[in-house]
Amino acid sequence: MDGTSMNENTPAQENVPPELDGSRRHQIFPTLNQAQFEVISHYGERRQIAAGTVLYRQGQRHVPMYVLLSGTLEVSRSSALGSHVLATQGAGMFTGEVGTLAGRAAAATSRALSDCEVLVIEEEALRMLVVAEAELSETIMRAYILRRVAFMADQHGAVILLGSQLSSDTLRLREFMSRNAQPAAYFDLDLHPEAKALMARFGLGADDLPVVLTAQGEVLKQPSIRALADATGISPDRLDGRSFDVAVVGAGPAGLAAAVYAASEGLSVAVLDAKAPGGQAGTSSKIENYFGFPTGISGQALAGRGLSQVRKFGAEVAVPVEVRDLECKTGDGFALGLDNGERIAARSIVIATGARYRKPDLPNLARFEGRGVYYNASFMEASFSTGDEVVIVGGGNSAGQAAVFLARHARQVHIVVRGAGLAASMSHYLIQRIEAASNITLHTATRIVELCGESKLERIVLQTGQERPQNLPVRHLFLFLGAEPNTAWLGDCVALDARQFVLTGPQVPAQAWSLARPPHALETSRPGIFAVGDVRSGSVKRVAAAVGEGSAAVQALHQVLTA
Repeated sequence: MDGTSMNENTPAQENVPPELDGSRRHQIFPTLNQAQFEVISHYGERRQIAAGTVLYRQGQRHVPMYVLLSGTLEVSRSSALGSHVLATQGAGMFTGEVGTLAGRAAAATSRALSDCEVLVIEEEALRMLVVAEAELSETIMRAYILRRVAFMADQHGAVILLGSQLSSDTLRLREFMSRNAQPAAYFDLDLHPEAKALMARFGLGADDLPVVLTAQGEVLKQPSIRALADATGISPDRLDGRSFDVAVVGAGPAGLAAAVYAASEGLSVAVLDAKAPGGQAGTSSKIENYFGFPTGISGQALAGRGLSQVRKFGAEVAVPVEVRDLECKTGDGFALGLDNGERIAARSIVIATGARYRKPDLPNLARFEGRGVYYNASFMEASFSTGDEVVIVGGGNSAGQAAVFLARHARQVHIVVRGAGLAASMSHYLIQRIEAASNITLHTATRIVELCGESKLERIVLQTGQERPQNLPVRHLFLFLGAEPNTAWLGDCVALDARQFVLTGPQVPAQAWSLARPPHALETSRPGIFAVGDVRSGSVKRVAAAVGEGSAAVQALHQVLTA
């Protein structure tokens, strides 16, 4: 077929279900015009595909993009319960979604309904295309991102998670899938009658929970996060022995920003994170003071955009991969030990591991984690507390955002702080929202002294000043207490302050610096290792500041690598 059949008027057969329908359907499944086809044809190879051929299957890695020149393709998704058709694609349309750029598992199966001619664009060529061809890249990237959003809403063709709301392990798996934008259908043993039917069908008992049923029918009983990631195609290919110009440890806003700028300038980049893109900011229901988003943006949406940007420029984003140790005495470069026993080398390091919330010294705290005690306030946790009372401990912006968000779901929200108020640690706009909310109560000079319950949290005991302790029949406690840096993995490689945050630039002690030149502003006591974002001593704990530091570090990093 010649290029003339790529006419915009070519009828495209589509059978899009509700989750892929609506006013944005033309953006989810766009049809390339003649000019766009002439551009894209330079990046691929034409092939003939016979009717009935499966181009790729759901779960298959390293799948090319197929641009359909003639014929019809069927796009379907499967779960352990069967498969269903999402759409049919006609001439001028293309396959894939955001995972295609990174060689991750395909989220759907594509099969030829008729004899077809296709343009096959391999993974590396696709990344070259989205970088080099700005106008075409916008069409492709928009479609890829929207398709992933649509797949998240498609509960009929996905991983199935069976669990219990009383299980912290269930919550851990649900959070991992949600934060990594992986489609998953959840059935709760205590809430959904279908859960018992599924357990009987697969011969499962309550002691097996949580259980994951993959699209290929694999049954995972009480899987680890890494086992779940491997089975669903989230985890990276083997990294052992690979070398990079830059290893970014941590995929929060600072780490993702560093990766975008480094990869866009031609450096080979690996981003390593134990949980998910977005870091602590990724758990925020809405960030309203980030420049350029006047109506706000959720932390997960911001992280998703950053991840797509990073992968567009060819960086390797490896999740869930935890860095266990850093070997910084290798002479020319560094070595990082990973939690699965693999090791990678890097000419430079960007430390972006952020900080985590402190845990209060309370008896039984661990017992109630995931069973009424939470460290995030996403839509998942909000669904647990609909119509109930909740308690939030903390006076920073994260606590304020959580309070405003949860107030839309909970009957009553209690904010507990030890200080005299919120002004010293929370943005004014959040304080105004809290004061305007009729169902938010602020408890100052107050602390939690006891958690009570049997299989789950049932009651909280508060102490205000010298008053008698007060019992609150609350089943949901959200903790946003201070920050502890994630720096244990650094060993003695770089100098830290008294609170274990990383010292950089002029903060670095003279006796800890080995070169004649002074350290760059974001450089640690070890030349070639930089620290950005919340993990850095004295950093401004704001998303915009973290992004700025991540991008600024790359300029100095370039100078170090080219010296």
